[in-house]
Amino acid sequence: MMVIAPPIDLRRTFRQSSGEAYRLAARQHKIAEKERRERKEQMEGEAAEFMDFAMAMITIDEAIEFRIELDTYDAATIAALQENERQLIETREEMDRLLAKAHVLPDGRRVFKTEDGLRVFDEHGNELFDDVIAPQEIDDKRPRWEKFETQWQRLETLEHERTDILDYQQKLDDARERLDEGGLTRGEYEQLREDLKAEMPGAVRAQIPDLARDHDAEAAPSSVTAGIDLDITDEMVPSSSPAGPTPG
Repeated sequence: MMVIAPPIDLRRTFRQSSGEAYRLAARQHKIAEKERRERKEQMEGEAAEFMDFAMAMITIDEAIEFRIELDTYDAATIAALQENERQLIETREEMDRLLAKAHVLPDGRRVFKTEDGLRVFDEHGNELFDDVIAPQEIDDKRPRWEKFETQWQRLETLEHERTDILDYQQKLDDARERLDEGGLTRGEYEQLREDLKAEMPGAVRAQIPDLARDHDAEAAPSSVTAGIDLDITDEMVPSSSPAGPTPG
């Protein structure tokens, strides 16, 4: 005997499945919303803790430590300026020696021919042609352009380096002034320390053996100034004014 199944009420089935899907979606939404609120509260709590930490005043020990750090950087800056000045003097003297041996034009300009003997330049870097002077008119015993150009480029590099060192010295003075004002927050303290280390010129870094070694491990040094052991003497006391003569 064949059993005939009762007819399926599609509308009722659809309503039931739709209702179940809606209830399931509602539960999932409720759970997701709860998790979202909990994450937000957690983040707000962490942000508040971070803000409290950043706005807190540094301790006396931290202030003393920062002052010692500034003194070390200041002494290294003065040492870098002194080394920079020594190299500037040495470079200028070498340029003067080369100019004294250079070929002199009737108008007083010093000129050099290149190593290949094909071109001529004056002391200002201007190329001269045969209507002024031919390369063969210059004695081969005279210094060549490449040698003078090397010293000229070195002079420019050292002058730029000096500017960077003096700018950094001003940053140290500003940081010391802020510390002396008192009320330095932990956020300011951390930012100042990070900036002073990150913005330190290579010539200054080279005067602090520990920092120089750390920097060398990360990248090759770019400064023209060689590193030396830092010896802080009475002559290297921190000062708010730039140390060392200014190149002329």
